This record gives sequence, structure tokens and C-alpha cells, in this order.
Amino acid sequence: DPDPGKMEEIQEAMKETFASKKSQNEFKDLKNEISNVIDKKNLDDQLNVELGPNGIKIQIPGKTLFKSGSANIIYEMQPVIEEISKTITQILDESIYKNYMIEVEGHTDDLPIKTNEFNSNWDLSAIRATGIVEILNKSGIKKSKLVSIARAETKPLFPNKDIEGNPIPTNRAKNRRVEININKYK
Repeated sequence: DPDPGKMEEIQEAMKETFASKKSQNEFKDLKNEISNVIDKKNLDDQLNVELGPNGIKIQIPGKTLFKSGSANIIYEMQPVIEEISKTITQILDESIYKNYMIEVEGHTDDLPIKTNEFNSNWDLSAIRATGIVEILNKSGIKKSKLVSIARAETKPLFPNKDIEGNPIPTNRAKNRRVEININKYK
């Protein structure tokens, strides 16, 4: 005779496994659709979309979104962010899997900024991330699913300087970016 407690445990484990597979498929579909949006806009050489174990990361170079030292989003990029937002809501909000969060991270290089508009790299990265969050929200993503994160120069992709302390301009340019992380939550 099967133990009723054990049977319930097995059923729950199977439900979790199938739910996990379903969310993986939906995130894979979402990655493909976001990639299609980027391809249609001829930005596939600038924007990078990756599917990872926790969701999707969209990496956008700073020069693609902003002029140097500015947090105003370049006009041509606003419709791209809007279309990405609509794609997210169409695929995830209309599916069984609705538990996700979007974290928008602003990143700078290590050159300190001090202008009338920005006191520091923290300021610049925060306002840039918040600007993207506002577009995502206006395009249909609920405020409760959005988080804005300022990283300043704390998480570089590449060293800003070589071992002798000389600046590496190409690396600094790569470190200036915005990342949109669409994360799965249970």
C-alpha cells in the first residue's frame, strides 16, 4: 500500500518540475521574441540578450542609449524599449507564469562625474536606470514588477585601467551600460 504522505510529496515534486519546465520555455520564447525586436530595429550588433538560469539579461551599451554625461534617452531608443516592454507583458503576463521581476541596473565607468546635473557616478547611474524603468512602466509593466538599481562603477565588465594604471578607453566604454534583468521568482 502506498503511503498517502509520500504520494503527496511525489505529486508536489512533479508539479514543481513541470512548472519549472513551463517557465523555462516561456523565458526561452521571451528571449527569442526580444531578439526578434532587436533584429527588426537593426540593433543586434549593439544589444545583447542572454538566457540564464534565473531569467534574461538585456545588455545595452551606454552610447546606444545616452549621450556622454547625459541621462536623457536618445529619442530613437525609446520605441525600442517600449517594444521590449510590450513583448514582456504579452508573453509573461498572458501566460501561466506571471511571477517575474525586472531589475534595471545603471553602470558607469570609473571616471568621476561632477556636473550641475550629477554629483557622482551614483547619481548618473541611478537616473539612467530610473529613466528606463519609467519607459517600461509607461509601456505596460506594473510598477510592482520594476526595480531601479544604481551600480555606478562598482561592477565593471572589463578593467578600466591596465596593470600600470593607464586608462583603457575601449573597456571604459563597454563598462558604461544599462542592464535589464528579467528574473524568475517563485
